[in-house]
Amino acid sequence: MFKDFNIDKFKKIKPPSDNSFDTMQEVKEIKKIPLNESKVKKFDNIEKTFKSIADENNLKDYPKKLVKDLIEKSAPIILKLKKHFDRPRPKVIAKKIGIEMKDIEMNSMKTPSYPSGHSAQGVLIGMVLSKLYPAHASKFKKAGENISDSRNIAKAHYMSDSKMGKQLGKEMYNHIKNKI
Repeated sequence: MFKDFNIDKFKKIKPPSDNSFDTMQEVKEIKKIPLNESKVKKFDNIEKTFKSIADENNLKDYPKKLVKDLIEKSAPIILKLKKHFDRPRPKVIAKKIGIEMKDIEMNSMKTPSYPSGHSAQGVLIGMVLSKLYPAHASKFKKAGENISDSRNIAKAHYMSDSKMGKQLGKEMYNHIKNKI
C-alpha cells in the first residue's frame, strides 16, 4: 500500500528546535487549551472513531479491514519520521523551560512527538472514507480533524506536530487514492 511512498521530502520539514522561541510559544499555546479527558479518550482510538460514524449512519458495508490496514501500513512510515526527528513531547520541554503543564497521559504517547501519527492517520482515513462514502464526507473529515485536535487538547502534541501530521496524511491519501 505504502511501499513506494517516499518520505524524503518530509525529512526536510523540520520542527522548531527544542530551545527555540517558536517551541516556547507552542508550549504556551497548548497549555491554554482546556483539558477535556472525555474528548481525548473518545478520539484516541482511531478505528473506533470512524466505525462509530459508520454505525450511526447505517453503513453496512463499512470497510473495517481497509481501515485497519491503513493504520497498520501507515504506522511504520510515521514511526520512521518520529525517530528521525526524535522531538520530545510538550510536557518534557515545558518542564525544561519552567512551565508546569498537566497532560492526559495515554499509551499512544510513548513515541516521539513529531509528526502526530493520530493527525496523519485521522486525515488519511477520513479522506479515504470520504471518497468511499461521499454523502458522509463531511462527517468523516470532521472526525479526522477531531482526532487531530484531541491530541493538542491532551497536550500530547505541539500544533506543528499536528500540522505536519495532517500534511503527511494528505500526501499518503494522494499516494493511494487511485488504488482504492
